[in-house]
Amino acid sequence: MQRRRQNQESLPVTNGPGAQYPSINSLGSSFSPSPKLDVIKLAIVSLVIILINAELLAYRVLVLQSVTTEAPTSEFSLESKSMTEHDSASVIVSRSKKYNINNNNPHFSQSYPRKVMKQIASFKRNEKIDKKQPATPTRAPSKKKTATYAPTTVRRLNRVQYFKHKELKNYNFWKTNYPDPVPPLPKDEDVNPSTGEKLPPIIAYVTTLTKCAPSNMDYLDGAAVLLHSIRRNSYGWAPMQQQLKENQQREREQTTNHNLSNNFNPKSWPNYGGNGGRYRYRAYVILNPDASPKNEANKDNNSGDCAKILENMGYTVLHRPPLVPLYEIPPSNELAATNNTYYDELQKSGYVGEQRSIYGPLSRPHDERPDLLSYNMLNDGCCGYDELLKLHVYGMVEHGLAVHLDFDSLLLRPMDDLFDVMLGKHSSNGKSVPTLPIAKGPKTKKPDFSKPIHAAFTRDYNSVKDPNPDAPVGIQGGFLVVKPSLEVLDRFKTILRRGEFLLDPRKGWGGKFGGFEGDMTFQGILPYYYEMVAPEGEHNEIELDRCIYNQMADNPRKSTHRFPRATPLDPEKMGFSDTTKCRDGRKDCSDTDCQRVHPRDSVTAHFTFCHKPWDCSDGLPGTVAHETCSVLLREWYGVRRELEDWWLLKDPNFKRAKTWWDNIDDQRNLYWKAETVDQVYEHRSGSLNVSTYLGYCDSFGENGYRSLTHPDGWFEEQEKAVKKELKHQHKLENAINKPW
Repeated sequence: MQRRRQNQESLPVTNGPGAQYPSINSLGSSFSPSPKLDVIKLAIVSLVIILINAELLAYRVLVLQSVTTEAPTSEFSLESKSMTEHDSASVIVSRSKKYNINNNNPHFSQSYPRKVMKQIASFKRNEKIDKKQPATPTRAPSKKKTATYAPTTVRRLNRVQYFKHKELKNYNFWKTNYPDPVPPLPKDEDVNPSTGEKLPPIIAYVTTLTKCAPSNMDYLDGAAVLLHSIRRNSYGWAPMQQQLKENQQREREQTTNHNLSNNFNPKSWPNYGGNGGRYRYRAYVILNPDASPKNEANKDNNSGDCAKILENMGYTVLHRPPLVPLYEIPPSNELAATNNTYYDELQKSGYVGEQRSIYGPLSRPHDERPDLLSYNMLNDGCCGYDELLKLHVYGMVEHGLAVHLDFDSLLLRPMDDLFDVMLGKHSSNGKSVPTLPIAKGPKTKKPDFSKPIHAAFTRDYNSVKDPNPDAPVGIQGGFLVVKPSLEVLDRFKTILRRGEFLLDPRKGWGGKFGGFEGDMTFQGILPYYYEMVAPEGEHNEIELDRCIYNQMADNPRKSTHRFPRATPLDPEKMGFSDTTKCRDGRKDCSDTDCQRVHPRDSVTAHFTFCHKPWDCSDGLPGTVAHETCSVLLREWYGVRRELEDWWLLKDPNFKRAKTWWDNIDDQRNLYWKAETVDQVYEHRSGSLNVSTYLGYCDSFGENGYRSLTHPDGWFEEQEKAVKKELKHQHKLENAINKPW
């Protein structure tokens, strides 16, 4: 190094072309070079050069992948299921504009194939010709440009391919499986052996499970509490106080360290309902293959454990396919051959948008890809396309009535009055007017109680973006009571195959039912059917008062907050306030102020605005809804307390039936181990506002919740799955923290 510096200092200094330049040391005595500085400068320059080359290489790969005229990708086809040369060139031109690249740029012409340049030139020529040609008879594209998933980048292409592959993988489940039949119901002439009276009809209570996360199953506590709220408000249930009195002697004899008769506190049980009802029940859960224990793909991640837990709770598990496949199922020669006739039927049933009209106002614009609706349906609402599994409630034709409820719902008292009206039992001659709480919204039709009622629901005015009396309103997806009909179910399938949902602008089904939450799936397709598709006069549906049925403690007025909010007690402190605009478009909506309706006047509740009880919700403090939410939360925890106490009742004569539906109410004597009983009482020792949360919460939020104690023998597989997952996470943490 010293010799090199001496040589540099001896170099002559000249001016002119080819002259030798002076050394660094000769430029001034005040500058002292550092070898480390030279190395750092060299490294920075090298890094910049590498980044530039990598960027150019990545861009070249993107362009080359877009130009695939010899083997176009069939998954993103227009009408001929292939990306044409015109489409490939449009992709290239759009990218050339983005990066400010044109044909006159010498670097572009030298760095990229001549094939690309020809594509761009051809596209520009065709673009000029297209402007002179007359418009096609299809619906013209909208002038307003909105963001779409149009696969113009590799990332978006991969995203669409991933979702499509996942859907097709779920369809493979039906190669070896069939939809589960509904277990046979008891005969209509069944009588009560103790009284000799004819037993009442059995109502189907249906819920859906689309996914299962074995590491966090607190939402299944909601399923257990929902089922017990149905049980305690149905035929055959004796009040808990009566059962406790009859079993006090047996409880004293229970072989545990606890005297259960002293530990039971009736004041902690629910304040409403619990005296039985006039109708029997059976609970069902509709499963997606993603949550099925029969699915081989779920064995590694234990995603089928939730279904097993629900079955142990008392739900009947029903595997159901989508009404219509979201994407076209490839022919059998492209996938493994199958002898399953049902899979062949599913393959022939078509797919979403297959029968979309070519002409007319509901046709697809020529610049919209055929699978755009399918792609958007995947992420619509809370659960995407799987939300439409709820429509299988129309297929429960074995029952006279079927009710769909979400896991976060709760029965506060029996729905017998509604069932009487829908089954025509409210009067012998059908002329008397029943006292059902009917909604008062602008979309509410006057009910005709002289005819059978086919459906009952509530509307979701909270999802309306621009409230006015003519604005489209969805049907709330957490509550629906119907008379099952296979004909109606087939009509929903036809609606999906036609796929007449206008996306740009988003006018929705039939160009009239869209622009609100869940408009593509359950909440949008129901009003579209009842108000446009169904033959006039065929159905007699009623809209119920949403403060009585499906009570959510919501605010009828818009808020200055961007999202719906309850009325604040101190607007300055909360940072938002109510406006004078009603969400249903009326001038006065004080008659539907659900946040001020006490739960003692409601029949069912839905924990949306009040948030989930298993997340230890704070109940919206500082708002008008706080009192209502606190009472609803207290009622939910009270039902859970009663359920645990009911499972603790000791009955030495009890013998579990081979099939649960033969003895549906004998779900008892499930805590028999001393350590399990200890855990039950330990989970009641939370310190957060015991008068409301009854000891089940330590703090607000999901981390403060004390889960429902698993009955003995129920969840062994689930516990193994959780331990396995925790062990795997522990290994990952050790690997991350391990020094390299």
